[in-house]
Parts: sequence; C-alpha cells; structure tokens
Amino acid sequence: MKIFHSDLQSVNRRALSQVAAATVGLAGMAAVAVLTATPANAAIIGGVDMQRACNVQNPGMGLAAVVTDSRNAYSWRCRAPWGYQVGINVNAACANQYGGGAYATLLNASDPYSWRCSR
Repeated sequence: MKIFHSDLQSVNRRALSQVAAATVGLAGMAAVAVLTATPANAAIIGGVDMQRACNVQNPGMGLAAVVTDSRNAYSWRCRAPWGYQVGINVNAACANQYGGGAYATLLNASDPYSWRCSR
C-alpha cells in the first residue's frame, strides 16, 4: 500500500483539528467557575459577536463562527469549508469588541448563545 504526501497532510490536518478542539473544550470546562463568577460590581455591557471574533482572531482565513453542540456553550468554533476549525477566545473577543477591561461572562453553560461581556 502506497501512502502519498497528500494523504498524510489530510490526516495531519484532521488530527490537529481534533487535538485543538479537545484542548479548547477541556480548557473551557476548567474555566467555567472562573467565567461564571461575575464580581458583584461588574455589569454586563453587551453580547459577543462570535463571527467578529473569528475574523479578528484568524485574520484572512475566512472562517465562519459555528456552534458544534447546541447544548454546550464551549462548542463555538471558527470553521473553514475544508474542515479546519479552531476555538474562540471569548475573553479576547470581549476585549476587542468593548475595549480594555472587558471580559467574558457565561450565563448558562448549556446555552452557546448565553455568552456576554462584562466590565
């Protein structure tokens, strides 16, 4: 059986994508307590534009913001038509969208659309 370079590239891309998704998922799960604990003096200042986050965090790649699991707030990914995907840094998205000091707040870990930005 011959293995071609293009076959190895395809396998490597899929493996990298799976490792990145798993890493983001685990990091997201570990951050639940931190992100959901909003200080008493903090105020929600708005929602998170996940498509904007994909564009800013992956410039020039043309990735689309997608939810991969409708019951998991940590399932947001920036996805390319060819299958490549990467997680979204929601804290960075808030800071970019609302300026310094803004950070991500999660209202419901089972709802991908419950992300908000606070300050």
